[in-house]
Amino acid sequence: MRKLLLLAVAAVALATAAPALAADPATSGSATIANNVGTLVSNASTANTPADDFGAITFPIASGLTLAQITQLSAEFNVTDDDCGGGSPRFVINYGANKNVVVALGPAPTFTGCAQNTWISTGNLVGTSDACRVDTSQISPGTQCTTWAAAVALLGSQPISSISFVVDGGWSQTDKEQTVQVRTVKLNSETFLTATKPTTTKANPAKLCKAQIAAMGSRSAFNELWAKTGTSNGYGKCVAAVAKARNAGATQEQILAAVASCKAKGLKGTALGACVAARDGLAATLTEGQEHKRKQRK
Repeated sequence: MRKLLLLAVAAVALATAAPALAADPATSGSATIANNVGTLVSNASTANTPADDFGAITFPIASGLTLAQITQLSAEFNVTDDDCGGGSPRFVINYGANKNVVVALGPAPTFTGCAQNTWISTGNLVGTSDACRVDTSQISPGTQCTTWAAAVALLGSQPISSISFVVDGGWSQTDKEQTVQVRTVKLNSETFLTATKPTTTKANPAKLCKAQIAAMGSRSAFNELWAKTGTSNGYGKCVAAVAKARNAGATQEQILAAVASCKAKGLKGTALGACVAARDGLAATLTEGQEHKRKQRK
């Protein structure tokens, strides 16, 4: 718990100070934003730098905004590596140095057991009565297990400094890594990270596949993602698969998000390609092992 609180403070401290309303979200730590989808990685292995321990995306808020004035706070998130855990992912509502209200995400009461590679809606967190979803213990006389209403009663009139989406639970996972994507963050009347909805009629499969090669940094990684073992026909298979996809833009988004997640692990070459194939959730890019198991089940 001590490590969790320290990382929460670090995430807020490194995040950009609350900007004016209508500005873009600010990233800190490992967090990146691509195609209006945020990817946050917590890699707690000793081989990585401290900056990889957490990721945070801080959203612009109106000056003087109070907890009592928040009528909508929600998001869609996707745990692409392992599970919720270690108090992560969560919203962090900051009131200054070392003073945070934490809103845990995931299934109550343990906030673990999140379905992997599945977009999960938090629903509107304002007014939640889930036991222990809200933690006000960093602000006296708050408590670790409380509700939204109790938090409003404690802090409702105090101006908020910043609101962030934070991932730092890698330490709680078996492989010491936790990767979470986030989109469609709603804060009152504002919506941030609204995923674009590209259409297949305007998508150019060849350009999309070339963009994948550029993102992965090598043909070996790309061929490992798309080609059969021992062949180099990845480009042709990619173009054909993307052309047949019902939503080429969504397919591209899934692949690039998986690339960002796997590159954050320091993977390159064929290892990167295998990682992306395993994580992008697309049947067309299954690893050879996955394809073999799929055939056995039929």
